Amino acid sequence: MRLILLSGFLALASTVFADVTYSVIGFPDDKSNTYAVEINKELYPLKTSEDTFPLWSANVAGVSATSGYRYVQLNKKHKVVAREKFLREFSNKDATATLNEFFNRQNTITTLPSIKQVYEDVRPEPSKAFDSTQIATIHLTTDPDTFSDMMDNPLDSERKAIKAGFRFINADTVYSVGEVGLKVSGHGSRQYKKVSLRLKFNDDKGETFFDRPNVKLRAQYVDPSMIREKLYLDILNSVGVSPYQGSYVRVFVNGKPQGFYLMVEDIEEHSIMNNVHHGTITDKKALGSLYQMGSGHKAALLYRGPRTDDYNHDIYENKIRGKNTKDEPMKQFIAFLKDLRDWNPASAGGIAYWKQRLDLDGYLRSMAVEYLAGAWDSFWYRGNNYFMYFNPESKVWQYIPTDFDHTFSSGNKKDLNTTYKKFAQKRLRGGSRVHPMINKLIHKNKDINKQFETTLLTITRGVFNNKALDARINAYETQINQDVAWDFSIDRSKLPGDKRDWKIADFHNSIKGPVKSVPNGIKPWIAGRAKSVPDQIGK
Repeated sequence: MRLILLSGFLALASTVFADVTYSVIGFPDDKSNTYAVEINKELYPLKTSEDTFPLWSANVAGVSATSGYRYVQLNKKHKVVAREKFLREFSNKDATATLNEFFNRQNTITTLPSIKQVYEDVRPEPSKAFDSTQIATIHLTTDPDTFSDMMDNPLDSERKAIKAGFRFINADTVYSVGEVGLKVSGHGSRQYKKVSLRLKFNDDKGETFFDRPNVKLRAQYVDPSMIREKLYLDILNSVGVSPYQGSYVRVFVNGKPQGFYLMVEDIEEHSIMNNVHHGTITDKKALGSLYQMGSGHKAALLYRGPRTDDYNHDIYENKIRGKNTKDEPMKQFIAFLKDLRDWNPASAGGIAYWKQRLDLDGYLRSMAVEYLAGAWDSFWYRGNNYFMYFNPESKVWQYIPTDFDHTFSSGNKKDLNTTYKKFAQKRLRGGSRVHPMINKLIHKNKDINKQFETTLLTITRGVFNNKALDARINAYETQINQDVAWDFSIDRSKLPGDKRDWKIADFHNSIKGPVKSVPNGIKPWIAGRAKSVPDQIGK
């Protein structure tokens, strides 16, 4: 594993003319092509190496940060074959180095408007891996034939991960790992031409990605805005729910474009340590039990019997055993399900009862956001895409949401656009109305219902409205515009799966209104819910 930190280049120069280091990330159109920096009409060649590619750099003597510059691509005859149309300028005229910039992308760092913190911020310490103000670059190197075979057969969920070299480059960091595991990720997303990917680092050898042994590259193929999932994460963070962090990345494989992705943490031991326990638990053996509710299945939390074998393991997958035995890995969780079945929502003391068993505040906040954002591929609507974790420190279960691409009512689900009470009455989808964590807690128990309504109204007024979110949405639209257009231009015609023939107009239009197969724009959906919720609650 090799980590090269380049932030030291930002030291101040003591003279007007000095050495200045220029660095650009670039993938040449031809293997023989190179890059150079153009300063005052003079070209200065940039170099790369096996340890830094696709980062090209050079220390140019006798120049000043007061001069504008641009990057160019040269052919083997040193003739310019591509030139940036814009002139770059240093914001710090005394700087001795650029950031790690990306060829033909003018903005490296984007200032994002803040979002109000409605409830206590429970995020872990910031990580170099997940910096929302910039778009990092990931370059994977692997056997071309093996990779092609994997991409040609995305539905093979049993396929073992293939081996790949990994390099991550952001504005001030180059992070390399010689070998990681690479495989297709997801459930329903495998049916599309652009698939999500999962990277596994060799934790046994001490190789992680900034203390994350697994990350997922979310394709966001069904969302032409590519903003829904990131914005949903922002809102969860605002309301004191932190399942994981995420940031945008450009991905290349063997020097060729793979696409624009949202990189997120995978929920496993290390992410639980970071995002739930914040480092107070550092031994995996001390963690509580964790269950993943399989995507595409209805995990309605119904009690089916006292033994693990009474439950479908594809629906309730044990990820961390905790204090359970190998023979009965669901014993703790089954006790929770039995309590849920036996509890009478008409009884007094509902809040106290559930606070002894469940992080009720976090659960209600998550449900409020699911309802507000019309998250149809989640717990309330579909009964999937979530985890349940028994926290051994607080001694209660925690609801952990995941996978937020189908949010802000991206699907044609007419029954989403209704009051939360009618929404609760209709779940689960497919005819069954037995959904006890919704029906018993949120809908039928008057004390918990009152707390839910207070939570729903607080989140709506605090963050889920256009005044609070539009500036952030606008900043994302500007930040990722070029990279979304680049992603849409990638030829995936020979890959299997359903096609989403998005155009850049769809990217912009899906923010402000409906486009094909996406019936609701992000901003109008927010406006509708922000108006509806106070009317529903009568405040």
